[in-house]
Amino acid sequence: MDKRLYSYTEITDLKDMLNKTKDMYKDEIAYKIKIEEGKYKTYTHKEVREIIDNLGTALIDMGLKDKKIAVIGENRFEWEIAYLSIVCGTGIVVPLDKALPENELEALIERSRNRSNILLKKI
Repeated sequence: MDKRLYSYTEITDLKDMLNKTKDMYKDEIAYKIKIEEGKYKTYTHKEVREIIDNLGTALIDMGLKDKKIAVIGENRFEWEIAYLSIVCGTGIVVPLDKALPENELEALIERSRNRSNILLKKI
């Protein structure tokens, strides 16, 4: 039996997902972020993809193409933009847990430096 119960869009990776959602939902709201009580900033799918592309281009312009890039921060819009910018063509993302003690984060970075170059940018 090959009859599907639901239609779906085939997605191969995160970059493919972002490209397809940009095309499918370009003017629909992707994020609604609280600025202050009663005030929100919204981003459409098209705007989110443009922000991701712009940050990725800036990282490449900084010489980070195909490098490992560590990201640490709170679970928020900016963290996700950084993560997606890296994995969608800039390099390899190394997400670090912000709950780790500072000495453990330093040890992880130091061990990583011994193996390859990693940039740590706190958001």
